[in-house]
Parts: sequence; structure tokens; C-alpha cells
Amino acid sequence: MSNIFQGESKGEIATLRDQLDGNDPYKREQAAKKCVALMRAGENVQSLFASMLRCVKTPDIKLKRLTYLYLVQYSTQEPEQAIMAVNTFIQDCSDPNPIVRALAIRTMARIKLENVAEHMIAPLKKALTDFDPYVRKTAVFSVAQLYDFVPEAIENAGLFNDLLKLLKDDNPMVVSNTTAAIIEINERRTTPIFNLDSDTIGPILSAISSCSENCQTILLDALAKYAPASSEDAPFLIDRLIPFLKHSNPAVVIGAFKCIFQFMDHDKRNPNELLPQIIPPFITLVTSSEYEVQYVILRTLSLFVLKYPKALSKEIRVFFCKYNDPSYIKMEKLDIIVTICRQSTAQLVLNELQEYSNSVDVAFVQKSIKCIGQIAIKIEAAACRCVDILVGLVQGKADYALEESIIVMTDILRKYPGVFESVIGTVCHGLENIKAPRAKAAGIWILGEYCHIIENVDMLLDPYLDTFHDEEALVQLQILSSLVKVYVERPEQTKDQLQFILTEATKDGNVPDVKNRALVYWRLLSSEASIAKDVVVFPKDTVSHSGVQFSDDILEELIKNMGTVSGVLHIVPADFVRRVRFVPEEDSDSEDDNSARNWHATRIWVNGALGPEGCQFLDLYSDYDRSNIYLRVVNKVGTPITGFQFLINSNALGMTISGQANFPETLEFGAAEVKVPIKYDQTKIDPSKVQLQIAMNTSMGPIYGTDSLPLVCATQGDGKINATNQDLQFKDQMTLEGCTVAKNNEFASRNIFVVGRNNNITRVTFSTTVGDFLCDLQQDRGNINILINGSNQQSLPLVKASARELFSSY
Repeated sequence: MSNIFQGESKGEIATLRDQLDGNDPYKREQAAKKCVALMRAGENVQSLFASMLRCVKTPDIKLKRLTYLYLVQYSTQEPEQAIMAVNTFIQDCSDPNPIVRALAIRTMARIKLENVAEHMIAPLKKALTDFDPYVRKTAVFSVAQLYDFVPEAIENAGLFNDLLKLLKDDNPMVVSNTTAAIIEINERRTTPIFNLDSDTIGPILSAISSCSENCQTILLDALAKYAPASSEDAPFLIDRLIPFLKHSNPAVVIGAFKCIFQFMDHDKRNPNELLPQIIPPFITLVTSSEYEVQYVILRTLSLFVLKYPKALSKEIRVFFCKYNDPSYIKMEKLDIIVTICRQSTAQLVLNELQEYSNSVDVAFVQKSIKCIGQIAIKIEAAACRCVDILVGLVQGKADYALEESIIVMTDILRKYPGVFESVIGTVCHGLENIKAPRAKAAGIWILGEYCHIIENVDMLLDPYLDTFHDEEALVQLQILSSLVKVYVERPEQTKDQLQFILTEATKDGNVPDVKNRALVYWRLLSSEASIAKDVVVFPKDTVSHSGVQFSDDILEELIKNMGTVSGVLHIVPADFVRRVRFVPEEDSDSEDDNSARNWHATRIWVNGALGPEGCQFLDLYSDYDRSNIYLRVVNKVGTPITGFQFLINSNALGMTISGQANFPETLEFGAAEVKVPIKYDQTKIDPSKVQLQIAMNTSMGPIYGTDSLPLVCATQGDGKINATNQDLQFKDQMTLEGCTVAKNNEFASRNIFVVGRNNNITRVTFSTTVGDFLCDLQQDRGNINILINGSNQQSLPLVKASARELFSSY
């Protein structure tokens, strides 16, 4: 298709339209090819929609395929014309040719139009029981695609039973596609339609051996979600999957490894019995596969060695970097080397890292030096050798090696207090060559922390005072801290320096953090010197680990996602994937109550990010009555949420929480309804806050929100008031657009008393916890003009904010 555009003119669209509308089959096919090629190249060929639509009904499969590709792209932009192709789709679903049937099903599922989806349910149900496996395997994926778009229609059509039957299909391709479709649907549903157990896992195990590589990958991903029912199941499954570690496709190898890794936790056998069978295939992939594959394998192994660090200790030479390895491969190998390094291999590894430190790749050298520091912290017996290497680098000519060595040295000095202080003199001689902010901050920290053993430390700090305003905030903060430490040790020598730096740091225009720290130090030093010394100079905690570590639950989640984007990036899916789940009708809690509750969405946000993306893990709906706030909390992600706490701010109604809310201990998926008891306390009234401000703490972070105050729930009695005109001396007026005055029975349900109706004006009275009110409501076509008389001027804004709920008809 690359030559299709040669020699084309601006009138190409008109020419294509004529050819598509013509009767020459060859020209129509060529025109369709050109149209699709233009579409894929980013050209707008929407104007040819009607002409391409005429090509749908054709016996030519090539032309039909091209037309379907075009319709998938432009149907959402031409919904009225797209519906005209539905009849052809339905006819093609009954075509004798299975390729045409599958093509029609696949295309209809990809057109995201509700009017097309409505007509697809019946053909799709038929396709799930088609005699041809190609049609069946296409249909199961179409169910998953449609469920993402119209879940209600799929739920109501009863397609899940047909889908589950296909798990026992004779064709392994159908079984694998069905498994993948079910897993995808489960991820979009609050309750799964199918759970893997000892009874249902058999067909999947049988299909793995006889399906294609892509299908094997899908089935292995599904199998990884299975929890063995007993300790006897795990060895059986592991033995069945070990042969797949020798597969030629790395994706299958990683999939099998992920399953085995998961099942090892349920196997009574010692992991050392299994590791000799698991490790060799990965060693082969690391040494002989393409660099991109090596990277994924290395990222997978970096998770594996965090759980089994001794498993690869004998294979450490495999991870030594080659001169022609890409930088990203070298970085991953270094991480694994540090993790699996032991005292017996430390000397070998340090010799290798010392060699790497002489490379011309700056990032690689810095990473190698950092690894030397990590080994020093990890293996005490190797610390002396590590320091010798770092001292040599500090004395070298490479500035970037010097800078990283000083950064690493700070961790070692903290890890082994009083052991390597002899190298501080060497570090001080190299400070003048430092340019990187982090290295400067590290060097200045050493000057301040060990000022008691450094001669002329005030002279070493003096050059940084002249460039204080030119330094990064990180360096400025460290200059402040180090000078204060030196001052409490040698007040007479550094008094003028400290006075100068505090004066400069507190000037307007400085970074707020720097200014605030300077003010804190200034006030601290103005008190007793002994107190200042106790605060500034104290024993530091030793460094336990300077590399990357994950908590047990995060590591477990990453291991479950080996081979996926999450497993490669080492980021749990919940942090970068937003997944909204459908709540089936049968799973709705208290269905009768749901129909009675008038749920409305509450605006919520996290960390001030107000808007539709404000909170990506939770939705909140609310309703009110006179004694409760009702909350519907919806978990939109797969991560369980715990630790719910709910608070409301002071408000114009004086609404406060009067009891314990019945939040669930853990909200796995879907929705939970919560009742929060409330009362009205006149001592808590804040007339300026006519919006209800809420806060809710969760295990995934705090959530903030606002909602309208339900004044209609705070009305009292039958609405009659005994106030005089003098009592109702405060007035205001407003207009409600697009509504009509409520009926008498509606007013009665709101505790609002209708005094009378005259000349299109309705007079009502009502009493609330914040005052008595008399209002005249005049219907003016589609609007309501309202005159408000109240006994409390500060409450008039609240009445205006709640006017629609108080006075308009449902």
C-alpha cells in the first residue's frame, strides 16, 4: 500500500467516490483499498461513508473486509447512516462461509454504537453455538468487547451460560479464547461469573498443550489466578507446567514461570528441589535472546530474587555486563547482581564493579558506584574493600565518579559510625570539584556531621556562602544545617558565617522551605545553647538498605503480574489503571432501599484535584432524611479499601454526626451502603457555609467533597408558624428557572404549609432549625419567582441555595 498515494491529486476523493459508486468490481475493490490506506495514513475520508456503505453487501470477501474496517473507524461519526448496515451484518452472520460469519460478528462488536449493539445480541448468541470453531472463538471475544460497552444488555441476554459451556469445547482455541474473555469480564464485574477451582481447571490444563502460543499465554495468565485447593494440587500443577519453561516463545516461558512461582507457596517440597529445573531456561534467555526479551526476563528475575535471593547466587557471572550490552540491560543486571551477591562472591563482584567504574557511560558508572555502596551496607566483611574502591574514585579525574562516590560515602559513614572516618580528609580534598547538587549536599553534610574532626571546617564551608543564592534548594538547606552544627561545636569561629547565612536565607524571594528552616534555626539558637545542641547534634539511625525494596503485599502483587506491564514497570496496576466495575442487579445490596433512595453523585476529590478525575478509586453517592445521611460508596478498582472514617464540617444547618457510621471493614469491589446518624446542633451553626463539606479517610488516602445542604430535611412540624410580620422582617428574592411550583401533597411531605393560592401566587410557610420563613411563589411560564421573608437574615442564602428542593415539583 505504500505506493498507493503516488501521483494522487486533490481530486482523489471525488475519483474514489465515483469508483466506489460504479459497477466495476475490480475498480470498487481498488478504490476501497485506497480509501482504507488513506484512513490508516491519518487522512480524513469520512465523506466517502455513504459510498463505502454501499459496498457492504457484496459477495467479494476482500471488499467486504475493507468495508468493515472502514465502518469500524467512522461509524461513531456517522451513527444515523451506520444503522443502515445492520441488516447486512445480520445476514452475514448467517452466511455459509464461516469467515464471513466471524467477520460480521467481530465488526459489529467493534462498532461502539448502542443502536448497533442492540441488534447484535441475537446473532451473537447464535454464533456462540456455531458449528465452526473459528466463529465460536471470535464470538467469545465479542462478548467481552460488548460487555465493556453495554454490560446491561449482555447481563440481560443470558450469554454467560453459553460462554461457560464453551470452556469444555473440543477445540483448544475456543477454550483459550473463552477463558480470556471470561477473565476480562470478571475484571469489569463486581462478582465473577466464573471461578477457577479443582473442578473447572481440567479443561484449561488439557487445552494448554494443544493450542497456539498466543492461546497458551492467555491460559497461563488465567491459571496464575488459581489457588490450589490442597497441597497435593500444587506439585501436580508445577510438574505439568515445568516443560513449558523450555518453550521457544519467551512469553510462554514467563507465563509458566509465573504460575510455578505462585504454586510454590502451596507446595510442601523445598524450593531448592525445584529451582534447578526452573533457573536454567531463564539463564538461556538472558544469554541468548534479543535485548528487548532480555530486559523483560531481567525485570522478572529481579522480582524473583527479592523472594529467593540465594536461587541465582551461583549463576552470578551470567549477569556480568558485556561491553556491547545496551545501557538499560546493564542497569537491570546491576540490580540483580547486588541482590544475589553474597560474602563468598563479594570480592568477585567488587572487582567487576570497579572495572565498570572506569567506563565512559556516565549513568552506568554512577549506577556501578551506587551498587558498590549497597554491597558495603549489605555485607559488612566487604565494606573495607568497597571504601578502598570509593577512595580511589574520589582521587580520580572523573568528576561524575567523584560526585557519586561522595554520595555513596555518606551512607557508609552512617552505617559504620567511627569505622571509616579516616577517609573524610580525602573527601574534603575533592569537594572543590563537585558540581552536582546532590553531591554538593552530601559533601556539605559530611562537613557538618564530622566538623569535630575536620580542621578548618569553617574555611571549607566559606566558598558555599558566596554562592548561596545560586545553589539549588537542596544545597541551601544543607548549608544551613551544616553551619548550625559547626556553630554549636565552634561558636566563636563561625558566628559571623552563621549570622550572614541566616540573614540571607530569611530574605524575601527565597524558597519557602529554606526560609522556614532558617527561621526555625534562628529561634532555636536564640534559646539556650544546650537545647540547640541536643536538637541539632544527635546520634543518627544507621542505614539498613540503600536499594529498592517493596513491602510484602506490593511484592506479592507485582509477582502476580509478572510478564505484564505492571511486572515490567514494577508498579502495581491500581496505580496506573483505572477500572470501573459493573454492579449486576442481583448483587445490589438492599434493592428495595435503592429504589426508595434518591441517590445523587457527591463531588469528591483527592489532594485538591477537583473534577471527574478527582478520585480515581472511589465514587460517592448520597441521600438524606431527617435523622441520617445515606452514603453509597463504590470501589472502582481491584484493590480492597479499608479504614473508612467520615466527618462533616460545621455548616449553616448545624448538622453534626450523632453516632457511629456502619462502614464495612473491607470494601472489596462494587458498592456498599452506609448510614450515618445525624442531629442538628444550633451551637455548631456556621451561616457562611451553605454547602456541606465532607471528608472521608480510607486506606488509599483521604477524600474530600462537597454537597448541597438538605434544608428540606431540617423542616419541622407541619409547616405552620406563629411568627408575625415583625418577626419575618428580613427579605430576599430569586428566580428558579425551568420548573413548576410543587403540589400540595408534595409540600406536605416536606413539612411546608400552604397558606393559600391566589392569582398564580402560592404562599407557603415553614419552620426550620435555623428560623421561620414565609414565601410567595409566582409561576411565570416555566420559571418560579420567589419572595422570601425570614426571621433570620443569615439563613436566607441557605433557603436560596435549597429553593429547588423546597418549592419545585418533582
